[in-house]
Amino acid sequence: MPGYIRGKSGVVVGETPAYPFPDAHGHGIEVPREPTYDVRFRSGDLWPDAAEESFVHVGVFRSYLEKVE
Repeated sequence: MPGYIRGKSGVVVGETPAYPFPDAHGHGIEVPREPTYDVRFRSGDLWPDAAEESFVHVGVFRSYLEKVE
């Protein structure tokens, strides 16, 4: 997971079909397939000193996500 989104809250806005985790698969390691989610973050939540407010979308594997209430 990119360091700039660790510990940040975002909104899941999409899901891709499941596929193997690329780093493991590239080294010949068998891993279960999992989907990635398109997660939308507010730029101000990621970079508080950002000049303009916008949204940033990041593809994140399911195993990296934590559900918050």
